[in-house]
Amino acid sequence: MKEILMKAASPSFALVHLFATGSYGSKHGLLQVGVLSLQKGNAVLKEWFVNPEVEFGRSVQKQSKISKEQAKSAPLWQDVKAEVQEHLSSFTHVFFFQERHEQTWLKHYILAGMPTPPVLADLAVLSSFFLPHLNLMELADVVALSSAAQKKPASQPMHVALAALHTQLFKLLEVLLHKIPSTPEDELGAPPLFLQLLRQVLDLGTVYMGSAWRTLQAAAEHIETLEPLDLHWLTPPLTSAVPVAPYHLRKLLSSWLPTVTDTTAVKPRVDIAQPSDQLIHDALHAWYKQHSLPERYAQMQYAQFCNKALTDKGTFVAEAGTGTGKTMGYLMAAAELLRLNPGRKVVVATATKNLQEQVMQGEIPRLRFKGGLHTHLRPAIVKGKNNYLCISALLDLYDELVVQEKGTIREGLSWLYLVLRVHHTQGEVEEIPQNIRALLPDTYRLLMEANAQEVCVPKLCLEPAKCTYARHMELAYAADIIVTNHHKLLQLPPKLTELIKHCIIDEADQFPDFARSALSMNFSLGVVEARLLRPMLGKDYRKGFLDIVAERVVNHVESETAQLVLTEIDSIHRDCDTIRASGELIQALPIQGEQRWQEEVALEENGRWVKREFSAAIEQALQELLTAIQFVAGKIDRILRLLKQPEDKTFSRLETYKEKAAEFADSLQKITSDFPARKWIHVLEKSGQNWSVSKMPYYLQDEMEKLQNVYPSLLFTSATLYVGGNTQYFRNQLGRQEPFAQEVRYLSPFNYEQQEKVHAVVPAFIPCYEHKMAQDQKQAWLQTSMETLFKCIVALNGRTLVLFTSRRDMEDAYRWLHSRLPAYDIELLKQEGTSLWEIRRFRQEEHSVLLGLDRMWSGVDFPGVTLSQVIVFRLPNPSLGNPLVAHRREVEGGLFWSKFYYPASQHKLRQGFGRLVRREKDKGAFVILDSRVHHTARMQHLKDELPVDITPFHAGEEMEHWLLKTLLPKLELASERERRGVSFSPS
Repeated sequence: MKEILMKAASPSFALVHLFATGSYGSKHGLLQVGVLSLQKGNAVLKEWFVNPEVEFGRSVQKQSKISKEQAKSAPLWQDVKAEVQEHLSSFTHVFFFQERHEQTWLKHYILAGMPTPPVLADLAVLSSFFLPHLNLMELADVVALSSAAQKKPASQPMHVALAALHTQLFKLLEVLLHKIPSTPEDELGAPPLFLQLLRQVLDLGTVYMGSAWRTLQAAAEHIETLEPLDLHWLTPPLTSAVPVAPYHLRKLLSSWLPTVTDTTAVKPRVDIAQPSDQLIHDALHAWYKQHSLPERYAQMQYAQFCNKALTDKGTFVAEAGTGTGKTMGYLMAAAELLRLNPGRKVVVATATKNLQEQVMQGEIPRLRFKGGLHTHLRPAIVKGKNNYLCISALLDLYDELVVQEKGTIREGLSWLYLVLRVHHTQGEVEEIPQNIRALLPDTYRLLMEANAQEVCVPKLCLEPAKCTYARHMELAYAADIIVTNHHKLLQLPPKLTELIKHCIIDEADQFPDFARSALSMNFSLGVVEARLLRPMLGKDYRKGFLDIVAERVVNHVESETAQLVLTEIDSIHRDCDTIRASGELIQALPIQGEQRWQEEVALEENGRWVKREFSAAIEQALQELLTAIQFVAGKIDRILRLLKQPEDKTFSRLETYKEKAAEFADSLQKITSDFPARKWIHVLEKSGQNWSVSKMPYYLQDEMEKLQNVYPSLLFTSATLYVGGNTQYFRNQLGRQEPFAQEVRYLSPFNYEQQEKVHAVVPAFIPCYEHKMAQDQKQAWLQTSMETLFKCIVALNGRTLVLFTSRRDMEDAYRWLHSRLPAYDIELLKQEGTSLWEIRRFRQEEHSVLLGLDRMWSGVDFPGVTLSQVIVFRLPNPSLGNPLVAHRREVEGGLFWSKFYYPASQHKLRQGFGRLVRREKDKGAFVILDSRVHHTARMQHLKDELPVDITPFHAGEEMEHWLLKTLLPKLELASERERRGVSFSPS
């Protein structure tokens, strides 16, 4: 007890970092432990090498700088456990930043059994909260941002990691102590605004703080004990606790927010100074020289074509195969155009966030190198309004949670996190880290309540000069090159589009689907519930806003008017009941997933299977729901006219709900107004307890003509635009009859077969998949497919991307592999949402396998040995149940198969193949587990788009022989497998 009290009185801090050889749940895998004490004037690094008792691969040796011989001669964990634990017990608080399996080691092995273990603080969680703009997902990100770590020799990775963690800890302390001033003038004696807000939040009730939060607070309070790295500005000022009134805090927060300033755009000349081919050549040559790169002839030719497309009028198409250097090619053409034509703007639209980030954070910074031609190029990124917080709504939430004391500690911390996002990311909230969502689940709800897309009503805005979205758009008005996405491209405001005449649409093969999505109209019952019904009616312990209005009316409004208002409120309650009842009718329909309203559903009635259509029931329920929402909007309007008190904030919120109800009613009316229609696809989608209806356009011709009028110089480009040697499939998707102004194709410089980069195979012994196969046949197909998949993964010790067309197949494979791969020290990853963590983890961890769906077929790069095998689980044939595909089949008749179905399959298979080889030295295996590509005549066309021949294997033993005797030696992995001594048996 005395020792514990001494610890509490004298806090001591340390940083700990582990290095493990893989994702293990047993004693195997730990390789290195490092502890850096942070006692002022006595910072000591202690590290232990540990024999991991397993064979490890090249990636572990490369990252740890520990050879296999060194590891074998090191002591086992049991031999050093007592020494490590004794050292750690001398500290009260330990900071760490670990990936998943190392975190397991730290908590369940390193600290297990210690009588007085130190308090743990996860720097990953703390960084996600206090520094949300950094989006740190791996220790490698922390190292990259740490100048202290970068100065360390690469031969000492443990020292590098601990130096990076040290720097990151001080960045977090800086936020607590200095980052957000109390006032613009730094008022003497007042705590920083952030600490004032934190205290207000923690005063909401019983203090909830996890160990990580307590540790950081303890470090901030005892910062003098930490050893600084020449960070003199961390000396804390003398402050005293000053009681702060909540409204004073709100005022301070508002004054701290940045103000939007109008940007004056430079008016460009009417005529265009066109860069010559020689200028493009010279600019690219200078770029090659700056980055010590060899000259690429295909990239030079492609950039010169992009230059022509951006300066001539018309719609141009360019396919640039893998290895061409497509992104820098069109950016160089755009940069030269902008250099010679001040005031002009170029917009680049991509399909995936990965490429958007690559363009903004990778390619454009490399283009703007010091002393180069394009140093002053001004880029900006444009995202949808739903990616931003509404400042006015965020301040309203502060009143609700803190001033009115209706919030919990978790809700308060969630609100504080959103405040920090405003400070660090100008209110951008596209990527909320999973660890924040797990720790503070209320963040998602508060984010919805403060989402600019949902709650922004300009005429009711309390902070119009502070609007995050307006500030974001002002940066775009001032920029030269604007990076956006396909969806947002079709929704850019006229004020911006009238300034842009040159447009590049990258990943253009995906543009038709995104364009159709952008032009769709949607109505979701879940959104109505969250945005309208729940706030007005209340839920659980939260009082509804209508009840708040009723109380205010009874106490502050004369009796006759009050009675009229109360009558309207009662009537609104009944209308809301009708909305929910109509929603339940649609939810009860025997429809699963996503389908067109008029689609027939197979049902079992009296022992027989029959087909039923439910379009009439859908229309009737939606009409009743529409009428009820219109009544709600009308009755709120009557209440506002009765009260005549718009200056009262409580009543003015009614205006927001009226606008929202009118918006919902308008959307639903537009969706239901023209069913059925050949040119529109009406869709009902059910997911869990929620449903939504939408109307998407089938034809895109008119929209493409508008796009051409808005952007006279329009370039479509991608690595996969041609199918069958032409762009007909792409034109069919756009609804375009005539050829483009000019089409070019630059083939990949990789000669796959001659250079033996890729071996493509199909295990023809797997039974052919059929949609209506009997249960025992399906089980046999699944079992053989899983066993073959398992053997391929184990043979290459991971290093595999598995592509699926069905989420059910992916989940089945994940469950099957999850219990089997740990025995082989292979980490299993599965696509979840945007999957940024999984993508980056797969790049980092060589011995891993990633299971993915649609977005993994294109738009992701995994260069190097980490991806040596792509496996296609089932052929990517379009689902005939997909609403768009079903509508196409109905509209196009017999032409459907040749115009859309077969080309779509070919195109997607080619995209999957393109994931494997991304760089000159890449090589690997392309495995199609679907034997129909060999046995079924109507699937033979899929082979035509692949640049290599597919070799069939008719027995499992034949394929195993190829894996061991041909593929592994080719990939230089045969000796690794011999050392591992593993078996192919999945049992």
